[in-house]
Amino acid sequence: MEREEVVVERAKTDPEAFGRLYDTYYQPVFGFLYRRTGNAEVAKDLTSETFFQALKAIGRYKAQGKPFKSWLFAIASAQVANYYRSRSKYLAVTLDDAPEVLADESVRPDAALVESQDAEETRQQIGLLRRMLAKLNQKQQNILTLRFFSHLSIAEIASAMQMKEGTVKSHIHRAIEKLHGLMTPSATESQSTVNDQYERTNEHRTIAREVGV
Repeated sequence: MEREEVVVERAKTDPEAFGRLYDTYYQPVFGFLYRRTGNAEVAKDLTSETFFQALKAIGRYKAQGKPFKSWLFAIASAQVANYYRSRSKYLAVTLDDAPEVLADESVRPDAALVESQDAEETRQQIGLLRRMLAKLNQKQQNILTLRFFSHLSIAEIASAMQMKEGTVKSHIHRAIEKLHGLMTPSATESQSTVNDQYERTNEHRTIAREVGV
């Protein structure tokens, strides 16, 4: 199989080669955009726009330490920013917008985090995580989505977001701490609710450890 660098170079003049890149990265890019918008149709439109912009700009692409995947996700992140700038009302991420999409494991890498739990608990915890993520700022949402759901490395995220790796780690730490705060139960909650919230907080701590920072 050809190395990706070779395919990318060919894609600058060969539509078939660009089509191979499209086939490879469509699902990951769509999954990222779906999680950031919560709307399958919007995600499809933004995915198409991402690849259209990539096709227009690929002739100017030079690796120089920035992998093609990071370059592509940088374009996708820019589409998210453009989308929210054009919106007068923030769209919360929800599991209810396109359940048929979430049924596909290839766009649900988050399910692996809780695959050992029963279906109802899985649904509740993923829903809770998404609601909490929606309370973070746009940059933090992008970074955590790229890290946990699109599985980019710290270095790849730094490249895509045009940040230093230490800055990415700092954003992840702050975002996780905010999630912990959002998960902290109030003093008026019942003991059972406290226990439930404690377990969910531990879930987030486990996720934080997986970040590797």
